[in-house]
Amino acid sequence: MKKFNIFASMLLALVAFTACSTDRDDNPTLVIPADGSFALYAPGITANTIDLDNSTAMTFQVDQPDYGYTAAITYMMEFAVSEDGSTWSEWQLTETSNENPLAITLSASEIAGAVTTGLVELGRSEADFPLTAFVKARVRAFLPGLEESSTIYSTETQFKVTTSYTLPPVPASLFYIVGAQPGWSADAAISAVMFPEGGDVYTYTTKFTGAWDLKMWYVDDLGVWEKCYGTETDGDNSPAGNIINENAQAISSPTAEFYTFTFDKQHMTYTWTLLDNQAPTEYTSMWVVGGFNDWPSDSGVAMTQVTPHNWYVQATIGADTELKFRANDNWDVNWGATDFAPTLENFSAIGENNGPNIVVAAGQYRFYLNDITGAICIVPVQ
Repeated sequence: MKKFNIFASMLLALVAFTACSTDRDDNPTLVIPADGSFALYAPGITANTIDLDNSTAMTFQVDQPDYGYTAAITYMMEFAVSEDGSTWSEWQLTETSNENPLAITLSASEIAGAVTTGLVELGRSEADFPLTAFVKARVRAFLPGLEESSTIYSTETQFKVTTSYTLPPVPASLFYIVGAQPGWSADAAISAVMFPEGGDVYTYTTKFTGAWDLKMWYVDDLGVWEKCYGTETDGDNSPAGNIINENAQAISSPTAEFYTFTFDKQHMTYTWTLLDNQAPTEYTSMWVVGGFNDWPSDSGVAMTQVTPHNWYVQATIGADTELKFRANDNWDVNWGATDFAPTLENFSAIGENNGPNIVVAAGQYRFYLNDITGAICIVPVQ
């Protein structure tokens, strides 16, 4: 029995030694460095005031922080701004990420967007630009998958810039038309999406009625009338005006004709643009066709014309596929789009007649097409 205990003790010691060795070599302990424990170096050009309007990019270098082992680290830049060098904006995080600490490169326009946002936060308006400002830069570092617990910040560096009014790119949002057409309900509104134009601008082109034509719902507020976007005066038919989204009233088109209605979310304004062509080509039917339904010579998934020249259908795509929109049961008129693979972040494109196939992953989607403008939205259903 005593002999067994000696052997057992030796075995336990060997296991413990092996475990400690494994911890040291294969399972290193994560250490979260302190903020400011790694340095950011300013580019040489920061000795002068940088004209962001006439620059292409800036490249920064940063030391690699020590997380206790050789780790893949993600680096992102943040900027704060001041006009007097003492009152500073909040830190503005930019979108570009980088894994190489020796060359963190951001476009001048992305930096200008962060600077503009900070100056607007400090009370400046678009009319005040171009402006000169002090800029502080720092690097935000973190381990992929552990962003919340491993985020640390570099030392700061400072320089001066001049910039015109430049806002960061704004991801497209989902806004829907509710009104005289397609109807005054949330279910009806889902069939009438506004087409993103970029820069938080959205349009809808059709033949409007000229009376109480529309309000707008943001996707998260569908069915909540108090949060509709519209005008202050019910039935206002001015060619342009301001938008409110608190107990808003319906907007009317100036006349009962074909218009493009444009909603500028950033500036909370709208405009009506009368179409030159008041007799656009009429199509008797519209279909979604593709590999998922074997590219039929006629028919496909039928779309409904919810307002003049605006088509909609919700459909399930059973497998990854390619598809197009096709009019009138033949291939004379069809819409594809270049480099378009719809996602929740990238759901719109301008269709081209006989354009490339659209690549769509398996799932349920809402399909929208305006046959006047060629605007397409393919929105995944969550």
